[in-house]
Amino acid sequence: MKKIAIIGAGELGRLIMCHAENYEIVGFYDDYKKDKTFNNLPILGDVSDIQKDFNNGVFEELIIGLGYNHMSLRKEIFDQFNSKIPFANIIHKSAYIDHSVKIGNGVFIFPNVTLDSGVVIGDNVLINTSATIAHHSKVNSHTFIAPCVSIAGLVEIKEKCFIGIGSIIKDLLVIAEDSIIGAGSLVLKNTEKGFLYYGTPAKKINK
Repeated sequence: MKKIAIIGAGELGRLIMCHAENYEIVGFYDDYKKDKTFNNLPILGDVSDIQKDFNNGVFEELIIGLGYNHMSLRKEIFDQFNSKIPFANIIHKSAYIDHSVKIGNGVFIFPNVTLDSGVVIGDNVLINTSATIAHHSKVNSHTFIAPCVSIAGLVEIKEKCFIGIGSIIKDLLVIAEDSIIGAGSLVLKNTEKGFLYYGTPAKKINK
């Protein structure tokens, strides 16, 4: 089993531990935790220690365990190490992924996810439990898809979006960069960059 390290000693990091059955988790990196351990594994240091430890063979691959409140930081850290350290993909065995699907690096796919024909998933994307992404849709890098989201065919989700739990996005739409779709929303129109949308149908709330 490859040795991986998780960036972020929090609840998402704990979930990664639970689902990374084919990896050996060696520990966490976190700039804010002052404890020496988290979930019975060591906190190996700050983000600034990562490159040195990789060079010294402490771990072989990375994955980012920072939650949806830190979207820009997730992108920043991924970009910092992407050309220097391999990123792991953790894909639960219960997920259905069509043979035509393309998946980037540093992707975390939870149980019972469905990725249909021709779907493209970018780098550093999280797709939570029982989400469904229909044919030929694209989820760009650094985006979070919450549980039970339904995305119809030929949709494009741009970078750093958060799609809230139980949301539905109709076909042929473009969800602009940095969009937030509130829980349970029904999205029937394209969104504008950097806005929160909420409701059934979803309406633009604020920036």
